[in-house]
Amino acid sequence: MTCQPAGGSAVPGPRLWWVDLRADDGVVAYAEGLLTDGERSRARRGVPAVHRRRVLLRAALRSLLAAELGVPAQEAPVTTTPAGRPELPGTSLDVSCSADGALGLVALATGLRVGVDVETIAPWDPAVLDEGWLHPDERAELTALPVEARPTALTRCWTQKEAVLKGLGTGLGGGPARLRTPVGPGGGEVSRWTVRAVPAPSDRVASVATSSLDGRHRPGWQTGAVRPSTFRWREATA
Repeated sequence: MTCQPAGGSAVPGPRLWWVDLRADDGVVAYAEGLLTDGERSRARRGVPAVHRRRVLLRAALRSLLAAELGVPAQEAPVTTTPAGRPELPGTSLDVSCSADGALGLVALATGLRVGVDVETIAPWDPAVLDEGWLHPDERAELTALPVEARPTALTRCWTQKEAVLKGLGTGLGGGPARLRTPVGPGGGEVSRWTVRAVPAPSDRVASVATSSLDGRHRPGWQTGAVRPSTFRWREATA
């Protein structure tokens, strides 16, 4: 299992890591040992593939926090809200995680609220326009695009909404249709959130959203270049 920075940015932007969620049973067992009893219990409520993904993504988050805070991974002060959002009470850090199949994404931000999402690009189906999660302006802009451009644009809308709603801590219950997101690739502003594209594999789209801690202004930052560092669980378990 490896972690790679997915995008860099000047302060005060978030730091992002891709997380490879493929690992053998020995690595999963080691990673599970980094979790709290509550985290292990939640992971085990899923089918085997979901259990593996939850364990590895949470353990990766704890390992990154351990390096950031200078504490053992088991002691990183990360908790989970009833809505499932990870938080770090008593610190200036904010975190967010997302997983899509065997690929995960972790974000750490200092002095900002942050949310991330990664999704596989799905084929275009006009029925999606009636599913109720798109803003009316998004529906109009999507249908104005060439058909071949719509799958990526649609997935971008979804990941931007998810990133903002994860940052807010509401999840999809926060009402995705009320958020008007940029349909184009350049990112932009959504309510009081700054959203940007995260460089992702060609079959996926990923987005990150940030806001000030008090929610009163949009932080101005730009996603930078990918950095090629890695984190390997096998080295950690040696």
